Amino acid sequence: MKKIIKIIIPCIIMFSLIYLWRDGKDILNGLFVAFPIMYILLGLISSDKKELLICLIALSITFLIPINLWFHMGTCIGYIIIYCILSYISYLIKRKIKK
Repeated sequence: MKKIIKIIIPCIIMFSLIYLWRDGKDILNGLFVAFPIMYILLGLISSDKKELLICLIALSITFLIPINLWFHMGTCIGYIIIYCILSYISYLIKRKIKK
C-alpha cells in the first residue's frame, strides 16, 4: 500500500500544479523549480531501483501528457531526461549516506 501511495501522491501533486498553472506563465516556475524538486524528492523517498523506475515512469507520463496538451510545448523529453538524472543522483546520494 505504501508503494502505491509513493507512486500516486507525486503524480497527483504534479498534475494539480500543472492544472493550476495552465492559464499563466507560472508553468516556467514549475519547469525550472517545482518539478525538478519533485523528482529529487522522489529519488530520496524511493527504497529500491525498481520502485524508482516505476515512480519515474508514472511521474514522467503525468508530466508529458498535460504539458503537451495544454501548453503545446512539443516534446519535453529533454526536461524528462534531466529530471530523471536528478532523481537517480539523489537516489544514489541517499544510498551512499545510508551506508
